[in-house]
Amino acid sequence: MKRTWFDQLAPAWDSLPGQPDTAARAQTFLQKVVPPGCFALLDAGAGTGVLVEPLLRLPAPPARIVELDFAPAMLAENRRKHAARPQVRYVCADLSAPPFPAASFGCALLFGALPHVENQRAALAALLEILRPGGRLAVGHLMSSGALNALHASIGGAVAADRLPPASELAALLASLGARVLLAEESPQEYTVLVEKSA
Repeated sequence: MKRTWFDQLAPAWDSLPGQPDTAARAQTFLQKVVPPGCFALLDAGAGTGVLVEPLLRLPAPPARIVELDFAPAMLAENRRKHAARPQVRYVCADLSAPPFPAASFGCALLFGALPHVENQRAALAALLEILRPGGRLAVGHLMSSGALNALHASIGGAVAADRLPPASELAALLASLGARVLLAEESPQEYTVLVEKSA
């Protein structure tokens, strides 16, 4: 049901009302969480690709970016927008079972996506598995967990119960999975949890 909901919205997704200055704020998030030298990056729950252009504008952009999403129409819209970018690949798969070998990526991002994942613990564990030792996993949103959860409840339907845990709670979950917490903060304008996979 949720995949269908996102697929139906895909053609109009980028024109829906969003946060002010989304592109600039996404750029700030990336500068905070993507380390120089991240050769291969996974954009998990990539949707229509809001991070692609900001990623490519980083001072040292990843040489390989994989856009992963479970909704085929969202991914198709992403591919349509960024077809001229040879360093970007597109994979349709569930976050809880990403189809990559262990230690495939130096970075993985979940930007605006975690609440829509049914089994968050399983998805986070799977993402940590495909990071190389010392690799980074970052979860980001452009509002606090409380505001986002209230927004989803007001939208209703397929996303009514989609919940983002408080940053401190998510950091504790990731620590329980063996990650080292580097940053866990949220405010009315942002939410960032950044962890590093243990060596």
